[in-house]
Amino acid sequence: MILGERFYQMSNAIFHYDLTPTEFMVYSYLVCCAGRKGMCWPSVHRITLNCNCSENTVRKAIDALVKKRFIRRVATYEDWQDGRSRQTNNTYYILDLPQVQSAASAPAKRYRQVESAAASQPPP
Repeated sequence: MILGERFYQMSNAIFHYDLTPTEFMVYSYLVCCAGRKGMCWPSVHRITLNCNCSENTVRKAIDALVKKRFIRRVATYEDWQDGRSRQTNNTYYILDLPQVQSAASAPAKRYRQVESAAASQPPP
């Protein structure tokens, strides 16, 4: 049994957005943590451990996901009895995916084929 063999679902539309691999990984992790509730509160440290990247990289990915409107981040505070408060883990809300650009409005991607050096040499 692998981690209780729990699964999560994510829309196939996610592949139509211009997410970096790190943004995709952090978003996927947050979706997994949120489950059907649509919200979660993992620490940045916990995200770094599960996504195998640095805290700075995770923070940049979260900032980008907020800016691109994939998630909403809310700072959460804990109040102490002596009147002080401290920030705890952020709460992350998974938002509905933004509208996908139509093929007509999306910039055209150009691909070229590159033959490997070995394939271009004649057989001996």
